[in-house]
Amino acid sequence: MAAALDPGEEHTRFVDWAQNNGVEINGIAPAKFVGRGMGIVAAKELKKGDRLVHVSHKSLVTVASPAVQTHKFLSRITVHARLATHLALQFEAQDSTNKPWQDVWPTRSDFETILPLHWPQERQDLLPNAANVLLQNQRTNLEKDYLSIHPFFPSIPKPLFTYTWLIVSTRTFYWAYPDLPPQHRSLPKKRAQLTADDCYAMCPFMDYFNHSSIGCYPAASAGGYSVTADRDYKAGEEVYVSYGSHTNDFLLAEYGFILEENTHDSLPLDHLILPQLSAEQERVLKEDGFHGKYTLSPGEPTICHRTQAVLRLLTLPERRYTAFISGTDEGASDQAKVNDYLIGLLVKYERQIMGILEEVEGIEAEPKSKWVEQKNVLLRRWKQIERIVKGAVVVLGG
Repeated sequence: MAAALDPGEEHTRFVDWAQNNGVEINGIAPAKFVGRGMGIVAAKELKKGDRLVHVSHKSLVTVASPAVQTHKFLSRITVHARLATHLALQFEAQDSTNKPWQDVWPTRSDFETILPLHWPQERQDLLPNAANVLLQNQRTNLEKDYLSIHPFFPSIPKPLFTYTWLIVSTRTFYWAYPDLPPQHRSLPKKRAQLTADDCYAMCPFMDYFNHSSIGCYPAASAGGYSVTADRDYKAGEEVYVSYGSHTNDFLLAEYGFILEENTHDSLPLDHLILPQLSAEQERVLKEDGFHGKYTLSPGEPTICHRTQAVLRLLTLPERRYTAFISGTDEGASDQAKVNDYLIGLLVKYERQIMGILEEVEGIEAEPKSKWVEQKNVLLRRWKQIERIVKGAVVVLGG
């Protein structure tokens, strides 16, 4: 059990503020963990099914909140940008009602250390391919969002917007506005048109919880957000929630951490397989709906169905591929040939991984510098990827 320390006076003030602003807290408390930042611990023995926290729907910060609505955002501005803008304007205000909450958010310096978006280019270049793709998308979305709000809020400097944009990115929960009727004017879109990118909510106090692939599940209702205990907890034990079924590459790019044990981890193979395709093969796969999203799993099945399909197109006559995707042939007689082809790709990738690990390990860093933390998370992630690849080679018969 990790040592939990007193988090400090600002967190005590925030808990009082939260309880006075529609947050019910039962048997849990914020705590500081050595080398890991903030989290939630059981302040007493908890039983499975106990309600640990409830945040009233009136306490959430969403684009439907009256305070956010006062900015009169254009409909084309994303929900992410609207919330980031609102937080930026509040952050700079001397009389901000959210000040006790803001005081316990991660600092800009924290984000510069933890989040790959702020890493120097040479360290970003050492990210796994899947994390780098996510990072590029993140950078593109941030730039678009800033350009969309800048003409209307020119007083917000980009560094501040970037900070609050990342606060939204790392601390929101999925909220489909169950407290509002389908045609309510405060909805960002008609209910039938809402996507995940429209359904963000800032939840005071709940954003303390750290993530585990197995943990308490946050539940939304018209009354707000609640977390109940998924099992019994001893006093002093950390309580986690599950953010969802995320790989470690996603967690690294979006939140700046990885899990040692992640039941949802997998390795995307697009960067290995797509370059092997001819233009005609790409056309066929797109037409059939099998282009991209190829994954390797440390569990069963090792190769996903989409990967099985593309490997057949690469190694067999097209009629054998067609029979497989149509379901008329399970492809068992071709499996050895398919496995051999993938083993060849993975063995080459193993050599690349070894080179990257040597490059990361060889970089000098002062013991207390930001680079030490970044170096450690990169080493841990690449070693996880190496284990997934080596394990798959063995399973496939290599």
